[in-house]
Amino acid sequence: MSVNQPTTRAEQMRPDPAGTVCFGQNRFTAEEYQAVQNALRQKLGPEYISSRQAGGGQKVCYIEGHRVISLANEMFGYNGWSHSITQQNVDFVDLSNGKFYVGVCAFVKVQLKDGSYHEDVGYGVSEGLKSKALSLEKARKEAVTDGLKRALKCFGNSLGNCILDKDYLRAVNKLPKQVPVELDLAQTKRQDFDASVERARYSSFQQAQKQAERPQPEPAVQLPLRSSDPSLSEQNHEGSNRISPEDNCTSTGSAMSYAPDMDATYQRKLRQKQLQQQFREQMERKQQTREPETLPDTSREGTAYPARVPPLGHSTPAAAAQPQVAPEEEFLADRSPYQQHQGLLMKKRRLEPS
Repeated sequence: MSVNQPTTRAEQMRPDPAGTVCFGQNRFTAEEYQAVQNALRQKLGPEYISSRQAGGGQKVCYIEGHRVISLANEMFGYNGWSHSITQQNVDFVDLSNGKFYVGVCAFVKVQLKDGSYHEDVGYGVSEGLKSKALSLEKARKEAVTDGLKRALKCFGNSLGNCILDKDYLRAVNKLPKQVPVELDLAQTKRQDFDASVERARYSSFQQAQKQAERPQPEPAVQLPLRSSDPSLSEQNHEGSNRISPEDNCTSTGSAMSYAPDMDATYQRKLRQKQLQQQFREQMERKQQTREPETLPDTSREGTAYPARVPPLGHSTPAAAAQPQVAPEEEFLADRSPYQQHQGLLMKKRRLEPS
């Protein structure tokens, strides 16, 4: 069974919190894709193919596990592919004459860095071992290796798919194998420390440290403080209007460097204008609602009349009331008809004898 589509598992497709791209989300470039595709089309030489005798005296060709892993690393890179065991089942464990016979199947999934993957099943058998643990170990490892080789061969001929072609096998068996290259001591690892790897790792660490220390510009958008005093808002608005012509006269370079500050200032001015407009509209609505309900001003009545109202039980003679007629009429002339009517009533009450 084989599948060639991006993985849908949420844990693999979820972005990393630090902003890095997770495995399965790195896309191949066009040049890399073309190079890998051309390499996968090539068929393997006789140096990569091994053979063994199967049941019935039949000869079977196969690729060893370490060779197919080396080929995958060369094709996709050491960090360009991964494999996982999705399922493993022990089919049987039999004991016969003190020896164990074990069969295990394993489903292995091989995924590339761009998310495409293939999955296939492998089978492992262990026969004739006296130890049950060793029998299970051998069968499990054989099943996983077989599943890995079967999943990798689905990517192309270079990873083992060409072995299934019988005509190709007959032709390749006639070719002479190359003489194995002698061991080069310069290419062997003789000590744990590797100077080139250490320098490359330290250089990448320095670059990451510099990038982390670099200040990241953050947009600072501040909302204006809401003030209940409209005069303060007017002053701020006028002050901002006075500053804006100066900002317009600055050079192009300074305008580019202070672009975030100017943007924040513009947002603050716009917010102040909106608040001022809302405040004016609210005040106008309040004044319009209060005008129809206003009553005549009676403040003068409370201040002017009490001094002229005679005390109870006191009769004011006509002669004493004569000098007050002229000022009262002048006072009533400046008042509204309603107030004048009230004034005349009070005047009549004062003139009538008690």
